[in-house]
Amino acid sequence: MPNLSLSQLLLVVVGVLAFFGVAVFGYQALPARARAIFGYVATLAGIGGFFVVISRNVPQHDRSVELTKAGLAIAAAGCVFYEQHRKAMQRPIAERWKKFVGVTLALASITAYFNGFSFGYPRYYHRWDQYHYYMGAKYFPELGYTNLYKCAVIAEEELGVRRVELDRAVGQKSAPTALVDFRAEMHDADKKVRDLGAEYAAEYGGENLLIPVQKILEHPEQCKGLFSETRWAAYKEDVAFFRVVSGKQYWTDMQKDHGFNPPPVWTIAGKFFSDLAPTSVHFLQFLAAIDLLYLAGMFAALWWGFGWRVFAVGAIFWGCQSSAPFYWTGGAFLRQDWLFFLVLSAAAMHRRYFKIGGAALVYAGLLRIFPGLVVVGTLVPFVTHLVEKRRMHPDHKQALLGGTIAALVLVPLASVMTMKDDGSPLLRRLADPYVSFYEHTLEVHDKTPLTNHMGLRVIVAHKFVDLQPLRLRTAEERVAWRNSLTEGQRRSIGWTAPVQLPVRMATGPSSGQMEFVRDEKLTDPFKIWKEMRNERYRRYRLVAYAAILAALAAFVVVVRRVKSLWVAQCLGQVFIILLSQLTCYYYSFMILGAPLTRLRRSAELGMFAVAAITQIVWMNSYWNDNKYTMLTIVSLVWCSVLVGMFWRREHTSERAASGSAGASA
Repeated sequence: MPNLSLSQLLLVVVGVLAFFGVAVFGYQALPARARAIFGYVATLAGIGGFFVVISRNVPQHDRSVELTKAGLAIAAAGCVFYEQHRKAMQRPIAERWKKFVGVTLALASITAYFNGFSFGYPRYYHRWDQYHYYMGAKYFPELGYTNLYKCAVIAEEELGVRRVELDRAVGQKSAPTALVDFRAEMHDADKKVRDLGAEYAAEYGGENLLIPVQKILEHPEQCKGLFSETRWAAYKEDVAFFRVVSGKQYWTDMQKDHGFNPPPVWTIAGKFFSDLAPTSVHFLQFLAAIDLLYLAGMFAALWWGFGWRVFAVGAIFWGCQSSAPFYWTGGAFLRQDWLFFLVLSAAAMHRRYFKIGGAALVYAGLLRIFPGLVVVGTLVPFVTHLVEKRRMHPDHKQALLGGTIAALVLVPLASVMTMKDDGSPLLRRLADPYVSFYEHTLEVHDKTPLTNHMGLRVIVAHKFVDLQPLRLRTAEERVAWRNSLTEGQRRSIGWTAPVQLPVRMATGPSSGQMEFVRDEKLTDPFKIWKEMRNERYRRYRLVAYAAILAALAAFVVVVRRVKSLWVAQCLGQVFIILLSQLTCYYYSFMILGAPLTRLRRSAELGMFAVAAITQIVWMNSYWNDNKYTMLTIVSLVWCSVLVGMFWRREHTSERAASGSAGASA
């Protein structure tokens, strides 16, 4: 509850009344042409004031924002119900009022996504994320995909002892200084970093595990030999900057992440921007602002492609869902580029700019690989038309041409920008970035379970229940078993003191859940958890394959009648869940459900319900593996429901309104 004194509460009441008084008076006093603009300005001021008040006066700000997000999604659903009620009463709401309320809820949801102006990262730049992406892009020719942490250890060893400037706080005239002993930190017996390669896999029993830095310090030439003297000096200064602005503990934890993993095409823009200037607070803030432009462009594309209502639905869902919150990638560097191009692709195809749509889709896929999986959806109408008509549809040709041109330009350009100057044959140097990406990201990193992974593979690898019968013959055994459960587990299965249960909750080390198998005594506390999860997936992978085949068959049956490329593309998001294992923050791709509400208005309620449900899951789950498994299930069910909504043919007028390839009016 807000921690407000009587005087503060009185001030809030007076402020609210004054705000509404000014808003009403101003709206009535202005001419009709200026009222709409004034209404949106007043709305933005009200939303901003609300979040400023809760950020300063509510102790549990995070929980307040989560509840606000759930409340916004539920309020949006309530507005849809009220709209339908008025329509049934033959008293429809005026379009301008629907637009005003929808856009207002959208702006409030976008503000809620940004945690109500409480970003959590001082001065709005994400030190953890930007270290990986700025350094990974700028020094990719030297670091590649495997040397990000190893070379930082060698650099800090050489930095020795320095007096450095700390990050200056807002309002401070000069930056404070501190004496930092970089070398001593590297000789700490407990210092560990993640081994991104396979160099120490045999010694420590696996790849992608934490290792002590002493092993790395024994061979400094492994890193220094990759750099020229000038580049090594610049690299050390950048390492020192990130260590200082991050703080000792945060920096230590950063070296235990999973490295720099985007495809080579991402480095075209990543290396261009990172090479513009050396590290500084203002420059990293500039880099963080690029994603804000991409997000603004995404919403502009939704409005341009599908209208204000789809924009509002997309913004409310995106701002209120919990799978991809601001926490992970807010203030980061080029983390929303793929999302912009993915949404732009659907919008361009709906507006019949098929070349742009095809090029944008290919670019999104080359930026992150998994967005390209929606191509599975677009292939269905493509192949169906080819089989039935024995020729390609002209619109399909245009999309294919745009995508082909984009690939022919971007793939070689990425090779040139990331190529090593090591004297090897030119073709080998051009291919090396893609070979390295495949070996590190698709062969090693993708097979390393993370606690915030989502996807079908996560569902299959997660143990919910123990399928062995649990025999409880005596009262003492039943009481002991009940006492071994957590309160949440007791509520979920009920308690009736059974003599024999067909299943039991997965508890204890045999469950493979991080709550029970995390071992801080190991060099990598999650080593056993990762091994058990991989082993369980290997055991039940045929279940995953069967689910994928069944989903593909059902998808083809439904979508073969859909003539629209953009509809098939948006429905194809289900294959991102089925065919990939992603960290949670990439699930912002589910905004692709919003354009579908243009043809299936009832899906609006589903989008808002999913957003609210994910917040409930988030607030009631503590352990990440349980949390993100449940969020995956919610996402997969919803995407399957969206596909099912297109089982029934709609009226011809709706198909014509889609502006799609082959749709007949």
